[in-house]
Amino acid sequence: MEPAAAPLPPPIMIGPEGSYAWDVFHRRHVKLIANVIDALPYSGSQVAALRGLLSESIDGVMGRLPPGAPDARRWLEWDRGHYGKPWVHAPFLWAESYFFRRILEAVGYHGSADVDATAWVGVDPYAPMKDAELADPQLDTAFAWYDALEEADPARRFATLLEASVLGNRADLVFQVTEVVEDYALLSPPLADDTERILEHLTGGEPGRVAVVCDNAGRELLGDLLLVHDLLAEGWATSVDLHVKPDPYYISDTTAADVGKTLNRLRAMPGALGSAGRRLFEHAAEGRLRLRTHPFWCSPLSFHELPADLRADLSAARLVVFKGDLNYRRLVGDCLWDPTTLFDDAVDYLGDLPVAALRTLKSDVVVGVPRDRVERLDAEDPEWRINGRQTVVQFRG
Repeated sequence: MEPAAAPLPPPIMIGPEGSYAWDVFHRRHVKLIANVIDALPYSGSQVAALRGLLSESIDGVMGRLPPGAPDARRWLEWDRGHYGKPWVHAPFLWAESYFFRRILEAVGYHGSADVDATAWVGVDPYAPMKDAELADPQLDTAFAWYDALEEADPARRFATLLEASVLGNRADLVFQVTEVVEDYALLSPPLADDTERILEHLTGGEPGRVAVVCDNAGRELLGDLLLVHDLLAEGWATSVDLHVKPDPYYISDTTAADVGKTLNRLRAMPGALGSAGRRLFEHAAEGRLRLRTHPFWCSPLSFHELPADLRADLSAARLVVFKGDLNYRRLVGDCLWDPTTLFDDAVDYLGDLPVAALRTLKSDVVVGVPRDRVERLDAEDPEWRINGRQTVVQFRG
């Protein structure tokens, strides 16, 4: 029997005006749609659909997917009474997820009755932005530290790679639509740091499968893959499943195609980086590195509503790692949490499933922060929850 879930705090809504969620819909999405229009040579009807979506989402009523959409029935099942009502009345997580699904509809990603859009089936609207990040020659320099890790002891190497995975989350292309990422070094110690507990869990018993629920492709995924390589090389994981999105989602969210591109970029890098990339290709051929996906990864719901098949698959893992801000919002619930709430309490609905959350804070939700730290941050940096300067490494075993 699944454990009973404790009541969640109220969900975060798009309003009130001036809130982070309101800003996403009224400022970030405006720039995002402009970037999407500029990225590929879309037709006039596609551009009009994108602009119409933006207008609808700001001050209109939420329309349904067309009946012919391949996932129209699924979205009806995921609806919680939001269709036909103003967007502003929907929870932030639900509305933001549906906004990104509607972008795919506007450009004809799944096909369209519009003859101009038929050639765009399966074309990732964010591919030019993702590809530009991977093509950056500065990536070789940015990851040059990896060579020095060959001489480090296993615990130190693991901590360094875990930190790189966390900091890579700052590279989120959605976040960079409106924010400037100053650097990728730790700006302050993590608000919660369970690195040692995660390592103790991995080394404290028989190794097994590790599941990584991916977030962003590109720079973040490079760091994640290096961590995965280490887990397999040390024998701390017998195999690793990378759970990716079935379709393009929040701009830079990882799809199977993105894993391929990122692994190719990694094995073309010099020194130990290239060696790690080549070995990961071998792991894939050997069945020790697998790509997995599920429609629920592109749903507007929190993980409290994990479907039975996906929950059973994750429950068989020795550790499930949730990467990034969106996965964190879905893991604990995109709600008005007291930030001092224990992480264990927020994810107790998962029963005895060992989970780790690696995340840079870029939205209002956070739990597991000591009260004195919360009070100090509220006084010194009122935007600490959303400005990408804080991180958490949290574990529940």
